[in-house]
Parts: sequence; C-alpha cells; structure tokens
Amino acid sequence: MFLIKDIKLQNFRSHSFTELKTNHPIICIIGPNGSGKTNILEAISLISDKKGIRGTLIEDCIKKDSKDKTIISTTVNYEKKDYKVDVIFEAKEDKIRKFLNIDNNKSSLNEVFKDINFIWLTPQMDKIMYEGDSIKRKFLDKIISNYNLGYKKNLSNFKKLSEERIQLLKENQDLQWLNILEKKMIDELWGIFIYRRSFIRDVNNVISNKLNNFLKIKLNIKNSYDLDPNINEKEFYAFFEKKYFEKREIDQIIKRNSVGPQFDIFEFFNEETKLNSDLCSTGEQKKILISLILAFILLMKSKNINSILLFDEIASHIDGKNLELFFDEIAKIGMQTWYTGNNIQPFQPIENKALFVKL
Repeated sequence: MFLIKDIKLQNFRSHSFTELKTNHPIICIIGPNGSGKTNILEAISLISDKKGIRGTLIEDCIKKDSKDKTIISTTVNYEKKDYKVDVIFEAKEDKIRKFLNIDNNKSSLNEVFKDINFIWLTPQMDKIMYEGDSIKRKFLDKIISNYNLGYKKNLSNFKKLSEERIQLLKENQDLQWLNILEKKMIDELWGIFIYRRSFIRDVNNVISNKLNNFLKIKLNIKNSYDLDPNINEKEFYAFFEKKYFEKREIDQIIKRNSVGPQFDIFEFFNEETKLNSDLCSTGEQKKILISLILAFILLMKSKNINSILLFDEIASHIDGKNLELFFDEIAKIGMQTWYTGNNIQPFQPIENKALFVKL
C-alpha cells in the first residue's frame, strides 16, 4: 500500500500552518463548511496533478496576505520505505511555479513511484452526469489517459497537429504538407478511437463481474458520423481523409478543426432502470458516478497500480444504505482512502476502522 503518513500545510489556502499525523489506511476529516477540509484533499492531489481536485490556478493555492513560502510537506511510505515529499510554490519572474521535491531532490512522481495514482471524487463532479456530452468526454478522456499512457500521447499529439493544420490553412499554402499533416492526425485519431472502445469494454466488464453489491451501470459509446464500431483501419483512414479535405474551407474560416475526437458521444446507463443518466434522479446520478469511479479504481488495481483515494463530501446525494455499500467496496479494494464530511454520523459504519480528524 502507498501510504501518506503525515501532511503539513504552510500558507496553503486557508491554512497558515496545519499538521496531521495520518499513518492509517482510512482517514475521515470532519468539520463545518469553511474549516479547510477540502483544502487538505486538494493539497494531497497537487502531489500528482498540475491543477489538483479544484482545477484552479496555482496562484489561488497561496494563502492571501502571507509573504512566507507555501509548502505542502508529506511523508509517504512506498514499498516499506519512507520518502519525504514536498510540493513547493515558488515566485519567479512575477509568476508562481510549483515543483516537487522527493527526499530533497527535484523530481517527478513517476520517476520515483512508478505505479502510483491519485483518484478523487468531489461534489463539483456531479455535473458530469447532466451537463452535456462535452464534459462527459473530457472526464472520460482524463480517466482513460491515466489508464493508458498511449492514449494520453494520442490526445497530446493530435492537439499539436491540429494547431499546425489550422496555421497552414490560415497561410493557405503548402498543400503537400497539409495532406501529410492530415494523415498524421488520422493516425492519432485511430488510436483514440481504439483506446476509447477498449476502455469501455474493460470498464463494463469490471462493473458486470466485480461490482456485485453496488449499482449496476453500463457505458455506451457512439459517434456523430454513425461509423461502424467494427470499422477497419483502412476504411477509417479513407473516411477521415475525405472529411478533412471537405472541411478545409470551413475550418479556415472558423479557425479551428471541426473534425476530431469530439465526434464520440459517451452515455451512462442505470442498468436497473434502463435509463440514461440524463433522465435519472440526482441520487441515481451520484450512484452512477460512484460506480464508474469504483470500476476505474479496480481497473487500475488490475494493472498493479496503487492509488490514493480522495472523496470530498462523499455523503452528499447518497442515502445511508448505498453509502454503507460504498464503504464496503472501498474496504475490499484496500488502498489508503481520505474522506471529508460535516459530521461523523454518515461515517458510523466505519467508525471503528478509520482515523478521525476534527478541524
């Protein structure tokens, strides 16, 4: 197990100085709104993620009206060895930069801990269920990128090539290079197409076979071009070569690529009611999201990737019975888990299993 044994916050958001001893597999941080619970989870998430669970600017993490340096310090245990991990925010040339020190050496997380991941669920993520196709796609793109680094590379390469294509269209020259560029874009698009469908199969398989005590859901993927899901690579290339050629004029006018990974549409279904998540109640939508997160954690575990799990206000929009089932599923997974809540009552099922911290 990858374990955060302690955490110390200096001038981070609302925390002037906070130190917690957390050498335990389950930590529940309890306190009223505004007490800084979510800030602690955000600090942990910033160890691995550029923007953390809030997705905000680095500048917003620094405590206002403080001239002292902002530092997140932790001791983590990995493969029976302790490491000192510091996230340091440094002002340089009127910009705030964030960097990681591991045992006092600048490093990245993956250089030292090659099979570690951070997974979180926050109340703000509830909107994934009802705010349209784009936000579902971005959410799943991030999940799939963690699950398969090849997919992350496909997305990054496509974005760069896409920007280069628009620049060429603006300059209205070098058609030979434009043809080559579009073929390279289709290379990346084919990888994205395949990885997405492979992930959907994997996650549906895990939900069907391993999430026996929680809400059964099913993910579906379709595309706006009605492409056959079993289309072969040659047919795929022919289709998109034609599409990119047809869209050159309009893309030149609108200054963006109208053909890309956005052609896929993801749908989440409640298998018990056979309803799309868009038509489900708020409580059902939350359970669908939780089922997906649980399936993702199990997929990562199947690849021997350990995770730190961060659940902010997990009890919101979920009843006591399903919350207890959720606790049971997390306990079986066996990874360090952090919870936050306004009071201890929702956490009574794990009262004798968790370390409680009151703010």
